[in-house]
Amino acid sequence: MIKAKGNTKLYNLDQERRLIAQQWREDYIQNEECNMTKDQLLNVIIPWKFGKGKPRNALKPLLQSNKEGDVTRASMLAFNFAESSIADKNDEGDDVVNHVQEAIKALCQLSGVGPATASAVLSAYCPQSFAFMDDEVIECLYEAKRGYTLKIYLAVNGRCVDIAEGLNGASGGGSSGGWTPADVAKALWTVATMSARNDEVGLCKVFG
Repeated sequence: MIKAKGNTKLYNLDQERRLIAQQWREDYIQNEECNMTKDQLLNVIIPWKFGKGKPRNALKPLLQSNKEGDVTRASMLAFNFAESSIADKNDEGDDVVNHVQEAIKALCQLSGVGPATASAVLSAYCPQSFAFMDDEVIECLYEAKRGYTLKIYLAVNGRCVDIAEGLNGASGGGSSGGWTPADVAKALWTVATMSARNDEVGLCKVFG
């Protein structure tokens, strides 16, 4: 569906996003720290996000204004909070939500980066804890007016977490089964995109 939505360019960006996320993960395993580069932000994450949704070209000068060191520090902090969200999944209380919130806030320190862009980074790096904030996902899971605030992201992400845990429990895999919040969001986006394109064949494959 990625290829159908945005042709080969978006598909290639999606593959490149996967590869850089794998590299971030490998770097963290080896060094216990990792970071995003400014080039990765500007030439992979942002084009991928704009390709999936509505391009917001007014943000480009703000994004360009970020210094390399700022991107390094903000992403390193965000990834550390993301790692903490994984470690805390078996604990009681609100630690997971707090770490998700702090990870998003860390990336939002960068000019031109809001919760949606932050989620584009973190859902690639840590799909176990973060969904991507697609418009279609917001509209499906958030009952009030669509928006792109941290509050709305946390509400939508929380719903994706709950759905993933429910699906994993139903399949006997427990909360750590095959579904992640990022998977749930991607599935919702896929169905919404099929519906918008009147893709009856695709929808029949999904719903039988």
